[in-house]
Amino acid sequence: MKNLLLFLLTLTVSFSYSQDTTSSKIIEIPESYADRQGEPFLVKRDSLYVFRTPDIYLVNKKTFLAFKNVFTSTLDQDKMTQSLIEKYSQTLSRNIDLERKLKINFKASDSLDLQVYKRTQETLANTQRALDYTINSLEKASNSLEIVEKNTKRQRRKSAFEKILFAIGGIGIGVIVGVTL
Repeated sequence: MKNLLLFLLTLTVSFSYSQDTTSSKIIEIPESYADRQGEPFLVKRDSLYVFRTPDIYLVNKKTFLAFKNVFTSTLDQDKMTQSLIEKYSQTLSRNIDLERKLKINFKASDSLDLQVYKRTQETLANTQRALDYTINSLEKASNSLEIVEKNTKRQRRKSAFEKILFAIGGIGIGVIVGVTL
């Protein structure tokens, strides 16, 4: 009887301290919950949970809200960073396009410079020919002037000699006329 009484006492104590599974719902957290994204489950008081995941981190409501605020601000910063990256990419592509246009302009400018250089070379060649022609003309003119100067000197000498001859002839005729008369 003692054994029976001990058995009944043990049975009564175990029923009184055991959980009431009929009033509370058993919620099973599967192993796939470890890889789940999104908000975590909200644990209710007086509920029974069976965790199949290897690790569980329990936080209170204030800590959860703080983590959520940090997460949303990080998302906002990620959006701002993404916006900055997009703007930088746009600026970079615009600068690459401007650089390409600048290279095209440099090539066109080089082409124009080459044409100007060719025309300048042609002009220089024409100028050199004109200078050569002018130098030749000046040399011919100088030679003509020397010839004219020599002729002028010869004419002066001839004219002076003729004057002297006329003077001598006039004196001679004057003497002949003066003697004959």
